[in-house]
Amino acid sequence: MTVLAAWLAVAAILLFGLTLHRALVLRLNRGINPCFRDGTDLLLSGVLPGLALVGGLATALGAFHLLRAEVVLPLAAMLMIWRRDDVLAILGDLRNLRAVGVRATAKGNPFPLLATAAFIALIVVMSVTALFPAGSADVWAFQIPLAQSIVSHGGFVSPQMNSNFYGNIPLFFNVLFACSLLFVDHWLAAGLMNVAIFLGFLLLLTSCAYRWRAAGLLLVFFLIAFHGFFTPGAAVPLTDLPRSCFSAAAVLYLWRYLETRRPSEIVSCALLLGGAVGGKYTELQMVGLIGLALLPSIFRGKLPLSLFLTCLAAFLSLAGYWYVKNLIVLGNPIYPFFFGHPGLSDEWMAAYRVELGRAFDPASRVFVTDLTTRQGWHDFFFILYYWFLDQRQYAIVALILIVGALIASFRRIFLLVAMTAAMFIIWYAVMFNHIRWATPAYLLYFSTAYIGASLIAEKIATSSAAQSGGILFEMSARLREGQRAVNGHLFAFAVVLVTVYVFCLPAVKFMSRPKRQPYSWMEQGVMDVLIGRQKLDDFLGARREGYIIYRYVAANDLRAVFQPFDTGSTLFAAAYTGGKDKGWLLPANIFPESENDVDAFIERNHIRYFIRVTEKQQLVADRIGAAKFALAEKVISRMLPESTLLLKDGFGWELYRFNGFPPQ
Repeated sequence: MTVLAAWLAVAAILLFGLTLHRALVLRLNRGINPCFRDGTDLLLSGVLPGLALVGGLATALGAFHLLRAEVVLPLAAMLMIWRRDDVLAILGDLRNLRAVGVRATAKGNPFPLLATAAFIALIVVMSVTALFPAGSADVWAFQIPLAQSIVSHGGFVSPQMNSNFYGNIPLFFNVLFACSLLFVDHWLAAGLMNVAIFLGFLLLLTSCAYRWRAAGLLLVFFLIAFHGFFTPGAAVPLTDLPRSCFSAAAVLYLWRYLETRRPSEIVSCALLLGGAVGGKYTELQMVGLIGLALLPSIFRGKLPLSLFLTCLAAFLSLAGYWYVKNLIVLGNPIYPFFFGHPGLSDEWMAAYRVELGRAFDPASRVFVTDLTTRQGWHDFFFILYYWFLDQRQYAIVALILIVGALIASFRRIFLLVAMTAAMFIIWYAVMFNHIRWATPAYLLYFSTAYIGASLIAEKIATSSAAQSGGILFEMSARLREGQRAVNGHLFAFAVVLVTVYVFCLPAVKFMSRPKRQPYSWMEQGVMDVLIGRQKLDDFLGARREGYIIYRYVAANDLRAVFQPFDTGSTLFAAAYTGGKDKGWLLPANIFPESENDVDAFIERNHIRYFIRVTEKQQLVADRIGAAKFALAEKVISRMLPESTLLLKDGFGWELYRFNGFPPQ
């Protein structure tokens, strides 16, 4: 029921956003005929700009502590009544989209039915995986607490949580999480909002094709949704994937504007760029890149001043609050970088800058990131190949499509290729500490491949079979002749067989060989849960470190438990028990003052249980610090002779009951 309630809340937010977006498009494109391509395009492309508008409105309400259900619901109802014609038009477009699909299927075109089935299946799978508590401590330490803080305060405070750094960074996507948590008080709602953003990006990309959108959606699924790089994080309420979707979508809208010159396209680009910049400082790079791409239009007078000012206002309405607030409160618009860091020590900032400036993995620190040297460029291309292309069939197919598009329509695809290359270069030269910082660039890479495929298809479709145009046109003519040579329904049946083979063969193989992972984007064991072969608790116990022990602690109401080896122990214990924390575990930052304080520390904190880690001890020591690790081991070695083992999991965690010190 929680999943259903969360989806209803997200769907209501989406409908509200689509209504705002449609009203904006009609306003901006007034006098242009047609003012938009068609109702289907407006539906598919309106999800992300609609969410951006919702986020902007929520930010304005939150600035005055009015982001509360008793304010939001009446306001939304009044706006929907005011724009009721747009609401009815959206519902009519949905009905027409369904009717077109039914007619196409009846005529022997299988793609609408296949695309619908694939889309629904993806939603179902993501809804199930959203039920898995995230394994990332950042979710429970920062993202969910920040969204909950926004809800509890009805808006923004400074700092938003008990952390000067994380409490003062841009929080646009946490505002979107808060919009869903406002109506369903469960972290699942935030996860499904992330799913909606990801699916909205896939639909936007599909809408960029001028024809064969249903078939295009299947290609989008093949390139992106079934890719192990993106989909696993779609249902996890972290901000990396949504800000990447907004960033890449801004580039897509820029491309759409240069193709159509409709004002709504460039304003939507500004809205999405504002959302991306309002979600993370790193997306400021996109302001420069998109600005450079628009310079020719500005110099030639093709971008009117009034439209430019509208774009600036749209951008600032989403991104401006966070930077102005930090400037006023902390004296630094991009706190804590460059202009000072009140509340954070110089030592903390120095350590943080070192962390940001080098690769997290020590093995990757051998690569030269200075692109003014020959070795830097050599290492850059080496990383591109081995991290993003090697043994990745999706990426190889995408590269082939991009090269084909450069041959078929160089002028129309060049902007996207150049933006993708620039984003990869900036990532490697400035932010080469983890592959996840390259998510916007990699997402745009696959988006460029899809646009390339649509341009190739468009080039073929607009060519005459008799026209001499090279191998592409000869192949097109032969395909048309082959299709006419067979019955339409027979052709449809063949298409269905090929599609089922491509998308479902891994699942079929999984049924006969259950130990193999069916899809690269699925975590090992997820398919077992989906088909009912394994219970969710058993799956999480086998895949989540500490899950069995934390559930046991909560089920038996054990306290106080000493667990110094997991820095997110209290967060995970609450996450694994429905979000409740009754104070079972001591906070992970509580340690004895010295070795001589061990006995007093145990008595002072009423420790009656403790968790011991027997594996990966060097990794744990590096994570919490060697000195703290030594103190924790000293505490445990003092209690261990007088303790009883209660439970052991598969990750080398052991739960003990401390029976107390023997009488002297």
